[in-house]
Amino acid sequence: MLFCLLPLNQIKNAAAAYEQQSILQKEDTEKFRSSLKRQLSIDMLRHGYHNSFRELCATLAWQKEDRERLGAEHPLHQRPLLDGEPDKLRFLCLHLNKAEEAERRCQYSNMYHSYLELASYFLKSDDRWLSDSFYEKCLSVAQTYRQLDPQLAAEAHLNVGLAYERRGDLMKALHSFIKYRQLSEDYEQLKADASLQLTRLYMKLAERRTDNESLEYVTKAYEASTQGSDKKVENETSYKLGQAYVEHGNIDLALKYLHKYYDYCEHVNDDEGFGQASEALAICYQKKANVEKSTEYLTKYLQKVSDKEGDIQYAKACSALGFIHNTLSQYDSAIQSLSKAYSISLANSHTDLERNRVLFGIAHGLKLRPFFNDHIDRMNTKELLQWKSTRHESFLTKPKP
Repeated sequence: MLFCLLPLNQIKNAAAAYEQQSILQKEDTEKFRSSLKRQLSIDMLRHGYHNSFRELCATLAWQKEDRERLGAEHPLHQRPLLDGEPDKLRFLCLHLNKAEEAERRCQYSNMYHSYLELASYFLKSDDRWLSDSFYEKCLSVAQTYRQLDPQLAAEAHLNVGLAYERRGDLMKALHSFIKYRQLSEDYEQLKADASLQLTRLYMKLAERRTDNESLEYVTKAYEASTQGSDKKVENETSYKLGQAYVEHGNIDLALKYLHKYYDYCEHVNDDEGFGQASEALAICYQKKANVEKSTEYLTKYLQKVSDKEGDIQYAKACSALGFIHNTLSQYDSAIQSLSKAYSISLANSHTDLERNRVLFGIAHGLKLRPFFNDHIDRMNTKELLQWKSTRHESFLTKPKP
């Protein structure tokens, strides 16, 4: 009855539009009835990607089990599951299919890069549990198919090492970095990077160890740095090794590595590094009771930055020289140097301000000590109390007998 009320031309248009619609197949209607996970799984199986389907199921099950193991109070438990994140789920299925297709065609490099794409994607989305898994798969592919470019195997060891490092397992990371270094021997760029990674990790291990173990790792860090091409890193590590030898009381060996850093900084005109090296050398020579050498290095540092009065490097040079003058009981010189260091730090609100304030005060105190003791020895407490109220410079004269 309804159609009888409609104009004939409108009925004809509706019929024509219906005839132009595509006929929905069973799989098309399924998309409106099923979850995305089910749809993607059906597509995988329909196109024969059985290994990808098994891997998808295992990954989703692994995530659920891991959440249950961690408990409801763990921060990761608040994050949605993969099957509730459509973009991630689609990306995962797409590249799992690509990896399986590449394996079928014996295109193992493409297979490797498909897993690498997945690892990089999930690392950026902070799904480290999943990114680490795919980095392991990259390594497995590189080790299984020996015809692959050796650079890919080296890269795989690096990525696995970085994954271990992110998890805090530094010894396993070290093992991977050593393999990375061995496989990169014939590739200059990779070799240089491997040396940097080893240097960095050895220093991190040294910071977490004490005594001889720490020194051993710093030594290995220096050896690794010498095998690279970055002279800056090599010489900075030389400085750290020198400092480590100072802490262990081996001043002669410390001087060897500190001198190397000193010469490098002088050559490249690195004022900050030159100052660090000068101060470290001064401390070493002071420990060897060679006061002249100690003062010589700090004076050179001060001369090098003398055209930068008001600069923080100049303040550091004055502070270091003032400290040495204090230890040599040259209090007037110490006060002069530390006064400059304190004034510059105060004007720039530098982090060394408190240190320079204390050293400046110590220098003044040490200068007054003989006069103070002399008054005490003479039981001249009245004048001491007067000085405490006024702090006049007239106190800096010995009292009359």
